[in-house]
This record gives sequence, structure tokens and C-alpha cells, in this order.
Amino acid sequence: MSYKNLINELELAYAPLTAFEYATVKDDEGTEKAIESASLYIIAQRPVITFENVIPDTKEFQLNFDICQQGNPTVLNCKLPFVQSIFGITDEDDKIGIAFNYLDKSIIQNHVPFSNIHSFSLVKLKEEGKKFLFWFSPEKLLQNWWAGYIQCEIVGDYKSFTKYKVHYVGKATKQGILQRLKGHSTFQDILSLEKPVTPKQIPANEIVILPFKFRENLHIETFGDEDDPKSMAATVMGKNNPKQETIFLDAEKAIISAIKPNYNKELFNSYPKSMDGLFSHNYNQISYTFLDPITLIYNEGEIAGGLSSMGGDTIIVKNNSELLLKKY
Repeated sequence: MSYKNLINELELAYAPLTAFEYATVKDDEGTEKAIESASLYIIAQRPVITFENVIPDTKEFQLNFDICQQGNPTVLNCKLPFVQSIFGITDEDDKIGIAFNYLDKSIIQNHVPFSNIHSFSLVKLKEEGKKFLFWFSPEKLLQNWWAGYIQCEIVGDYKSFTKYKVHYVGKATKQGILQRLKGHSTFQDILSLEKPVTPKQIPANEIVILPFKFRENLHIETFGDEDDPKSMAATVMGKNNPKQETIFLDAEKAIISAIKPNYNKELFNSYPKSMDGLFSHNYNQISYTFLDPITLIYNEGEIAGGLSSMGGDTIIVKNNSELLLKKY
């Protein structure tokens, strides 16, 4: 008897972007290229996160700061070394400049420690001028850190900062996510209708875009004596595998069916049946696992990702008929 299993691992293709940050990078070619591998996205909301008690440490050649979130009693104590290959800084003799973007620009800050910062940029100071190196929001710093892109000392329960209330799940298989969201009516509805959960804040600083790509699509198939040798050979060569776009289309339906976001008009109540998903491929089991240490909160519960190197909670489709959430 043959058996077909498809294991899909989803991870962030880029750090979560607030609506405010999206507005500043939506036409940036570098960001668009970095995010081009993503075809699935979630629009969610969380309380405002900021950098606080920021102190440039010239002796240790690093930036010391805390990461704080409204309503979250946890404080992350962080130290970011400047000498890192990803920054293009290889020597402590390099001259580094830091530009802070304050959440409240009306408050003038001239002395350390600096606070109420939603992002900062690193630049290298050269005779011919400033060279931009990198920018960080709190979530971009955390995501770059747990993904292993940067070195940073972080003390505290960082997973308490990566909890997101899901409003909408969407796909962008025909164009990039940044382009897809331009003029996106549901995105605008969320910004207009959702009330801020942080006092004296605007939704643009709370609404975030989570772009996802596949790290892995693992096809496992066993064969029986009754199977056709030519079909078996084609399967081994990967010729019978579904296209990546088809898996993205199915993933969107699976996630929407599992959590039923408030702003999705089509909830795919007949899923796993579909015309453009994986239904026709007749898998015995399909699974979708989130690898990043984030928690997706919805009306009926939550999906926790990245609880181990294998991921966390998993959305499972069994025998083309049953949809369930398997807790880690």
C-alpha cells in the first residue's frame, strides 16, 4: 500500500514590519529583494515595542539597551557589538554613527540614556561622508538574532515579545508582498477600524506584517506492489510533486480554515477540498509548521511556533478530509 506525506516548514522571510515601517520601505528595492521569497503573509497586532535606556558604550565598542513593550512586565537587557561582518565593521578603529528614530519626535533628547525609540540605524563615518550599514526595529533585531544573522547578548524572555493577534491571512503568489499591500483594501480597513491596544498610540505602530516563506517542503512516499514502476520513477525524480505556488495556495487555505481571522471574507469552510490547492494530489497527510519562536493568537486559541529546532504546533490535514491542530 502506498503512502504520501508532505511536510511543510514555514519561516519568516523577513522580520515583522509595522505598518509605519512598511510605509517607509515599500518602495525600497533592497527590502523587496530580501522579501521576494515570501508568498504568504499574516497581518496581526501587538502592543508597541521600543528600545529604552540606550547607551553607546565606546569602551566596549557596543550599544547597550533594553527592549520594552507596553503591558509586558518583562524587560530584555541587550548588548549589540559593533564589530560584526554583517555590518561591514571589522575594526574598533572604525567610526560609527547611530541615528535614532523616536516614537515621540516632540521630545528632544540630548543626553544618555536615550529612550522611546522605535528604530535606529548604524552608519560608518568616512571622509567622503556617511555610509549606511543597517537598521533595526526591536523585532528586526530579535528576528535577526534568533535566525543567527547577528551577534547580540539578550537576557530575558524574548518570546513574550513575539505574540501576535491575527487579523488577516493572505497570499501574494503573482507579485511581491510589498507591492501586493499597496492599495490593499483589507489592510487599510484594519488600520482604520482596529483600536490601538497601547495608550496614546496609533494603529500604524501596532499593526504588523509577517511575511512567510518555506524553508522545506519534504515529500515522503512509500510504494506498494500494485504501483506503476514508471509513476514510481517519476515520483522519485520529483516530477509528480506539486508546484511551490500550489503549496502556498493550500497553506493559505489551511491556516485560514484553522484560525478563521476576522478580516478574511472567505474562510474556506469546505477545505481541504479546493480547485487550486493540494486536494487533487491525494496526500495521506499534509502538515504546516511554523519554525520561528512566535505565537499566533486567534479567537479560539493560539499556534505557538519554534518551540524546538523542529518547530512548534502543527496544522495537519489527514486523508484529504480532516483538519486539526497538533499542539507541540
